Amino acid sequence: MLAAGRGSRLGSDLPKPLVPVLGMPLLARTLATLRQGGVTRAFVVVGHRAKEVREGMREEIPDGMTVEWIHNDAWERPNGVSALAAADRVRGPFFLTMTDHVFSHEVLERLRRQGAGCGVDLAIDTGLDQIVDLDDATKVRVEDGRIVEIGKELGEWNAVDTGVFLATPALFDALREAVDAGEESLSAGVRRLAAKGAARVVDVERRMWQDVDTPLDRRVAERKLLDLLRKESDGPIARYLNRPLSLALTRLLVRTPITPNQVSVSTLVMSVIAAFLATRGDYAGFLGAGALFHLASVVDGTDGEIAKLKFMTSRYGEWVDTICDNLGYLAFLVGVIVGVVRAGYPDVYLYAGIAGFVATGTSIANLAMYLSRERGSGSFLSVEYGYQRSDGFLSRVLRVTHFLGKRDFFAFAIFVLAVIGHLPFGLILVGAGTTFILLPVTLAANLSSLGRQHDDGVEPAS
Repeated sequence: MLAAGRGSRLGSDLPKPLVPVLGMPLLARTLATLRQGGVTRAFVVVGHRAKEVREGMREEIPDGMTVEWIHNDAWERPNGVSALAAADRVRGPFFLTMTDHVFSHEVLERLRRQGAGCGVDLAIDTGLDQIVDLDDATKVRVEDGRIVEIGKELGEWNAVDTGVFLATPALFDALREAVDAGEESLSAGVRRLAAKGAARVVDVERRMWQDVDTPLDRRVAERKLLDLLRKESDGPIARYLNRPLSLALTRLLVRTPITPNQVSVSTLVMSVIAAFLATRGDYAGFLGAGALFHLASVVDGTDGEIAKLKFMTSRYGEWVDTICDNLGYLAFLVGVIVGVVRAGYPDVYLYAGIAGFVATGTSIANLAMYLSRERGSGSFLSVEYGYQRSDGFLSRVLRVTHFLGKRDFFAFAIFVLAVIGHLPFGLILVGAGTTFILLPVTLAANLSSLGRQHDDGVEPAS
């Protein structure tokens, strides 16, 4: 990793590698991305304010990664000189990245999977309409998957350099030749390999990356990182209401010490308070309960968003989120049941609520057994249902009802019912839906998982 330059265009008092992007220093974010891509050893070339950079990164090194610092005394010279500073330390194929380039770990995966293992493979982007500052970008002219020319001032070009390479030590030889000839940029070394047919490209195909040289670049990088958190599986409520709100909240929280698990616990607390309000049994109580329960649904999206942005995802965290979510569901149901009894609603509401509570609790137990047996995740979102792989009529109906039962839609529906003064009717819907749909499909998933364990000859977890 090249992290030796001054980075004066960012306009920060911090050394460039320590400038934060959504709560993480640039260097820390790039190292975490590399670790996510399977890298366990990193060589970081530093120069300008090197001591501050090393001290600032003391608590930021990802778990499972070792970092070796290389000091480039000639850090004011072009970046090819910084790359050469690591020549005596690096062996075999290696990734070469810039500390000021934010990118997705998918870029690394594409390089590793598609790289030809020649002198250098460069990740390029042909989606030129996505580039913020084309004038400052390093341009690449590509023909038949090979680099023909590279540089900032090309007249003809068809791609942009993302700053992520998969290289061999042949790059160092080419850089030495370039430096001896008075050309000290990294691009000069790549040009020499290109002349030998040893510089190929891998198109990132619009996967996320952003060069961070200016305050505008920094804002664009943050927007792109937040956009990665949007899910294709989001329904209309999540896509157009919950997700924009949760991302706005995440943008604020990610800059604080607040952890994803603390957010998960806070959503449980909100749901319990909502349940308490519902026990009043009047319009004001039900309205406050519905509004707070829906707000908890919005906030619930931020724990996973923060975890992904800060590289804090874990199975333990997934279980904390799952437990808090489902305790919140059950508490809210109890609160509404108490409220309808206190308000004197017909017994059908009480019986529907009890049925919904029992069916929901049993369904949660089914899914918890599934996850403990599969051991791959702590999130109910990872559970595989048989109807998801079938195209029959019943399966299509179940896929629709699955969407209707997701937390974002359910919480919003509860809020709407509360606004119009009919929140208790939600007990009827929950009772019917959980008893006749949720319970059977979660039981089927649990039994299917148990069957797979026996077929594989694995003893089920106790």
